[in-house]
Amino acid sequence: MQPLIALLLGPSAYLGFLALTQERWQALQRPLAINAAVVVIAQLAILASDSVSADIFVLGFNIVYLVRISAFLRLDPDEFVHVPAQAMPVMRSALYATIALLGLMVVADFSIGAAILFAGDGQAMQMLSGAAGIMAAFCFAVALIVAPQVLRMPVSGVAHEQQQPTASEDDRWLLAALDAMLDETRLFSDNNLTLVRVARRMGVPARQVSNAVNRCTEDNFSRYMNGFRIRHAQKLLRDTDLPVTEIMLEAGFVSKSSFNGEFRRIAGLTPSQYRAQKPEV
Repeated sequence: MQPLIALLLGPSAYLGFLALTQERWQALQRPLAINAAVVVIAQLAILASDSVSADIFVLGFNIVYLVRISAFLRLDPDEFVHVPAQAMPVMRSALYATIALLGLMVVADFSIGAAILFAGDGQAMQMLSGAAGIMAAFCFAVALIVAPQVLRMPVSGVAHEQQQPTASEDDRWLLAALDAMLDETRLFSDNNLTLVRVARRMGVPARQVSNAVNRCTEDNFSRYMNGFRIRHAQKLLRDTDLPVTEIMLEAGFVSKSSFNGEFRRIAGLTPSQYRAQKPEV
């Protein structure tokens, strides 16, 4: 059972993150079947092989899924259609931790496989122990230094911006309908709001909503939604004496740091500075 459990970790994590990017359950049926079949085949290969250690199979398996899961780092936040904007940092941290865990598992499996190959050679085992320690240290260095930089990288860079299609009449119509719906319902104040929920409320696919926002505003859905939240917070700061923390929650934010960061990005001031200046509407 131990090799089977080791084989299940990578596919389970991959399918979990993939599910966050799929609007409907039906889209997951094919990936689920394919990954289940791959696990079954790998497990049968382990049981049928007497000459190759199970750790070698697990090592190759984990390397494949480490690469597949790492690819999620390059996705735009709008691709995670089931993740509220407020939860994106948590989701990214979970992705980051999963990659680090799989990386350490690869190091461990490599060390075990190499130990089997060089069993009985004391000098080789000594060198292997040192190499395993270096590899583990390297994985930790990547996790602590490189990965956070990757998370802050733009999704597709300048080339993506140059190839972005211009907004169509349908895009502008959909964005106007979305603006009107949000102004009327104040749905933006729900801190668990996701792209899928907004799309279902409008009766259109989530990708269509995301594309319309991207093309018309040149921004992603999360920042577009935060624009509504900040404008609502500005109104409350001007027209009421509510505490800033209460206004933050009323606008749909749950983190003071994200509220202050988005407020400064949009208004150029902190909430307290904005209230103190009493700007004109």
